[in-house]
Amino acid sequence: MKMKIVNGILIASLTITHKENTKVLHDMIVDTGSAHTWVNLDAVENNLDVAPEDGDQIVTAFGIGGRDIANRKRIDRLEFGTFSVTDFQVDFGRLDDDISGLIGLDLLMAGNFVLDLSRLEMHQAHT
Repeated sequence: MKMKIVNGILIASLTITHKENTKVLHDMIVDTGSAHTWVNLDAVENNLDVAPEDGDQIVTAFGIGGRDIANRKRIDRLEFGTFSVTDFQVDFGRLDDDISGLIGLDLLMAGNFVLDLSRLEMHQAHT
């Protein structure tokens, strides 16, 4: 999968399917320093029903921007390049308007991804 650098930040796309609706997010930051994948509510709230429900968790995330609150919920399906995972937990909260979210270490490790920064590509490791 190809990635790009925008303003010094590594960017890739992620596809989310939940409750029979799908949204492609093109401006996701590949963030190995983020424990969890985080999606900006502004990027999905008109396309996906990610409102809090029974069974969801309210979580607090800490980072360079300070402390943020998110709703952690199980999503029907995530697609990241050729990798696909079902019933995966994603955090939904607010981020800067021009950022669709963060592809966190949880998703990168679930897919056993290798980052090739010299080619700006990512692929799954052969096991």
